[in-house]
Parts: sequence; structure tokens; C-alpha cells
Amino acid sequence: MKKYRVHTEMDVSKEFETLVQAEKIYERWKDDLMSEGVQANESFVEIAESDDGFEDYKVVKKVIAVIDNDRTELRTPREEGCDWDYWAKWQEVDGQL
Repeated sequence: MKKYRVHTEMDVSKEFETLVQAEKIYERWKDDLMSEGVQANESFVEIAESDDGFEDYKVVKKVIAVIDNDRTELRTPREEGCDWDYWAKWQEVDGQL
């Protein structure tokens, strides 16, 4: 039976029976990580699927933090009184996962 988990570079969720359950945590963790601060090209959130207790797994959905150049060009976070250098956004990872 397939199970699902959510991974970040620092955390792993419990196992879920359905993809819908994992997607709820995935969306919440994306919001939480972005509000706590992310590292461009390093921070990620992904949903993994496994049918062997996660000995092996397949990533079915993944986003990675990237610099939001459009927003940063308008006004940098430092110009707005924040203590970081760039705005970030999630970018979906396509292709072979």
C-alpha cells in the first residue's frame, strides 16, 4: 500500500495514507517555511511516495525557494526595513524527480 510523507531540508513528516492528507501538510509547511525564512536554491518542500516503508521513495511533488527578482527589483527587503537581502518565492520543480 502506498504511503506519503512530506520532506524539507530539515524535517520529515509522519506517514499519510493519502496524497490529499500529505498535500495539506505540504501547503502548510510551504507557508511556515517562507514566513520563517528560506535560503534561495537550498530550501525545499517535497511529497514522497513509497510502498516499501520508505526504503525507497519517489518524489511526486516538489518546490524549491528561489529569489523573486520581479518583487526585489521593485523594492528590496532592506529598503522596506526588513533584515534580509531578497524576496523569495516557491518554484515548482519539473521533470524527472
